[in-house]
Amino acid sequence: MRPGCRGGLSGSGPVPPRHTPHRDPVEIPMWKLLRSNALFRRLFLGEAFSSFGDSAMFLSLAIWAKDLTGSDAAAGIVFLIITAPGLTAPLLGHLVDRVQRRPLLLRMYFGMAVLVPSLLLVRGAGQLWIIYLVTLAYGLVFATPARQALLKDLLPSDDAVAARSLLITTREGVRIVSPVAGAGVYAAFGGGALAYLGSATFLVAGFVLLSVRVVESEPEPAGEPLRRALPAGFRFVLGVPLLRRLTLAMVGFLGVVGLLETAAFAAVDQGLGRQPEFIGVMASVQGGGSVVGGVLAGLLVKRVGEARSSGAGYALVSAGLVLCVSQHTALFLVGAALIGTGLPFVAVAIGTASHLYAPARMQGRVNSAVSTLTDTAQTMSIAAGAALIVLVDYRVMYGAMALSAVACALAVALRPAAVPPVAPSVADEGPPPADAPGGRGSP
Repeated sequence: MRPGCRGGLSGSGPVPPRHTPHRDPVEIPMWKLLRSNALFRRLFLGEAFSSFGDSAMFLSLAIWAKDLTGSDAAAGIVFLIITAPGLTAPLLGHLVDRVQRRPLLLRMYFGMAVLVPSLLLVRGAGQLWIIYLVTLAYGLVFATPARQALLKDLLPSDDAVAARSLLITTREGVRIVSPVAGAGVYAAFGGGALAYLGSATFLVAGFVLLSVRVVESEPEPAGEPLRRALPAGFRFVLGVPLLRRLTLAMVGFLGVVGLLETAAFAAVDQGLGRQPEFIGVMASVQGGGSVVGGVLAGLLVKRVGEARSSGAGYALVSAGLVLCVSQHTALFLVGAALIGTGLPFVAVAIGTASHLYAPARMQGRVNSAVSTLTDTAQTMSIAAGAALIVLVDYRVMYGAMALSAVACALAVALRPAAVPPVAPSVADEGPPPADAPGGRGSP
């Protein structure tokens, strides 16, 4: 498909304006969207419960594996299994573009609600495979871009920025408390309680989604050879200059910033002279910064566009990385907050660009292409960080990451790529009332 072409529907109306001429001087757009759009409000509620359950379970399942076996490797395998389905992202994206997204999500949510209680059967190390099976299923749900694709059909194009900003803000917010909550539930009540917690969050998300009636775009027709259909998302991203530049900048950035996963421990130990537990304080401060950044990112993207907003995010991250080399705790934490604030700018920018400029029935493959490229780069840099920390001073690693962020800021913002035409959403033609019966594929 050519860049900016229309997705799923023939005879669509004219492309809606990129920006709304009227701006509410008081109300933040994402809160206005949440208040005024009943369909999105329901979807948001389901996603909030799902995000809480996902992040609460990941750490707790690893702790459980460690308790059962006494092995750090067994716990580490949990995190490996969670990321493994990401290797199949192009195939999952292809699936999402070939089927109705809402029924697919419902099957995943209710299927997980049935599968997660199998954790009640775990009695010892002999049942460790059940933990790994449930973990794999969580990773599969997380790697399937059906939620992002459904959002394209649900929302008018002009609400894309506010929606992405709100979802990222909420995701970062729940990540501050949910891992601690999940670990607390496990410590207080045991692994069986995790089964009930995980199943309950999927049931809530599923029943909330059942109440969302959305007119979906027509699935991409079958017939294209798989060898050509699978890389279609990569071809689209590379064919749209703005998406290409945002994606390649993010790949370059994550290809270096993964060093932070290891370097942060050295900065806390060698730089601040504190115990490793202080990483938890750093993570909380960074998470708080991400909540603030999610709110600000939506406002900035709406005002100056995706490229300059992404550049601002990289600049904030660079400043934060420089401050984290300080041996003063206060400056270190300010740096962590700036890193947390800057990252949502990058995420909201690339998420909004993918939403707006890819047709509805390319959403699955475009989102999977972006995630495949960025996740691969980050994984490689995390592995490199673990190997280099014994050879390279952590301050050099922080310097390399800061320079990488500056280079990415200049690459995307100095001479921004042209903004392509918006690929319309079916919702641009006028969404049905909140209580209207479902449209195509949404019984």
